[in-house]
Amino acid sequence: MSMTGRGTPAQPATADREIVISRVIDAPRELVFEAFTAVRHLARWWGPEGFTTTTRSFEFRVDGEWDFVMHGPDGTDYQEWIIWTDMRTVFPTKQLRDEAVERYTRSRAASRP
Repeated sequence: MSMTGRGTPAQPATADREIVISRVIDAPRELVFEAFTAVRHLARWWGPEGFTTTTRSFEFRVDGEWDFVMHGPDGTDYQEWIIWTDMRTVFPTKQLRDEAVERYTRSRAASRP
């Protein structure tokens, strides 16, 4: 980790375009890896509560792509894709990152009872 001159961690150049999510899962590492890398599992749990997922293509490798649609409980379809690089989501621009955050939080609020 790099540091700034005052001893605080330096921010990566992409910090304003990133979303980093982490979670501790009480399960064997192999099972968690399979849940993230097998389409048959992803379709059962990916996305906010109340959403379903349809995969159009999936290639799990560095620079591989996952092309999918998340179907919201209100009938809205969200066309999505992921390019596998590292465990970070980096958007092309800050504006696109902010729009994704807004859509996700709005969808989460709408799907709560």
